Amino acid sequence: MKKLLILAVLLTLGVLIQAADAVPIFKARIDISSKDVALKPVSGPEGGSLGNIFWGKEELRKFSLTGETAQLPDDQWIKATFTFIPESDGQVNIRLMSNSSRDKDKKNSNIHRVYYDMVTVEGGTLTNGDFEDANNGVPAGWNCKGMYITTEMKAFSGNAMVKVWQNKPCHQTIDVKKDQQVTVTVNVKQGDFEPAKE
Repeated sequence: MKKLLILAVLLTLGVLIQAADAVPIFKARIDISSKDVALKPVSGPEGGSLGNIFWGKEELRKFSLTGETAQLPDDQWIKATFTFIPESDGQVNIRLMSNSSRDKDKKNSNIHRVYYDMVTVEGGTLTNGDFEDANNGVPAGWNCKGMYITTEMKAFSGNAMVKVWQNKPCHQTIDVKKDQQVTVTVNVKQGDFEPAKE
């Protein structure tokens, strides 16, 4: 009888843990990269991270950074900053995206969508960081596969924002100067979750 009770408790705990794992976690992710400018991470947002990538050819990792915020709250805009130092003059690509996840029984990734608004860059040039200037649904200055939003919900600033995920980001190339610290500040909010179909 005691063994059955222990087994029942363990099974219940297993179901609860599975249920907890099923709750999607939303994080804003920023990738920063260059063809020829080495990038040194300085700091990421509180509870988040920023560092050189740890995949791909080792000699190329110094040209790419990846950063994430802490888990985004349910219904609130948060501000996050990512700071780095370019080791030479040149151009750097800032890519706005989200985290990703994959279930053990699926070959495709789940979709975690995240809203971005009022992106600023201190120490570099950036065009249309509030996404207000757009032509045919594409924000000026940005290369977007993500969705351009003007009516879905209240933007952080003005009337426009973008909604992105890992495979549908928005990105822009900026000019940077050697040893001049660059701080990218974003305002982000949790979007919606779409589980992988297969």
